Amino acid sequence: MARIRKIPRNPESGRHYYLVDANFLARKHVPLKFVPAGSDRDRAAACRAWWAEIDAQLDAGRARVYTPDICIAEAFKVLANWYYVQKWFTRPVDYQRVRDRLSAEIRTDTKALKTTFRPVRFHDIPMNRDIIVSVDRFFEIFMKHRKHCSVPDLIIAATAKYLREFFDIPKDALHIVTLDRALRDGIAKVPELPAAYDPTLPAHAATKVFTD
Repeated sequence: MARIRKIPRNPESGRHYYLVDANFLARKHVPLKFVPAGSDRDRAAACRAWWAEIDAQLDAGRARVYTPDICIAEAFKVLANWYYVQKWFTRPVDYQRVRDRLSAEIRTDTKALKTTFRPVRFHDIPMNRDIIVSVDRFFEIFMKHRKHCSVPDLIIAATAKYLREFFDIPKDALHIVTLDRALRDGIAKVPELPAAYDPTLPAHAATKVFTD
């Protein structure tokens, strides 16, 4: 296995930038007591440990979180699946509470937006021409390596390229967080893309990745 790049809690560049996928985002506000015991709960706990690290950096002004707008819709779809299909939540109020917390996470009220210093912790990236063009390119690259990804997954890779090129985010400061193995493996085949992490892998556990 390739060596896992560490993420210092106090970045030399001044700030980390996390690009997260729908499944990682959806798990942020689900209390572990609602997650079935076993591998599902272990995966959820691993994601919560990563979110604790990211939130601490956000609170210290050392991080920003990005996600494509389509992944926000996907995250709510994931929550709906856990409620209606997998029956994680036995009461509607519990499901609604998790939805409300996720909604609050990604929303900034008008009053905050009007302030001189806008404490925006979460940034959604809308679809645009540059991302669409990159999706087509990455689709070909991934297929050559037999990595089959959905369009939302490919949008994650394309958005990483977009953030680097148009936001001038250094490669070492940008971190992709995804629970999709094919996407993570495909990203590893593209040198221009930053490292991708899966918090549910033992080698990518928060205790092993984040350093002082």
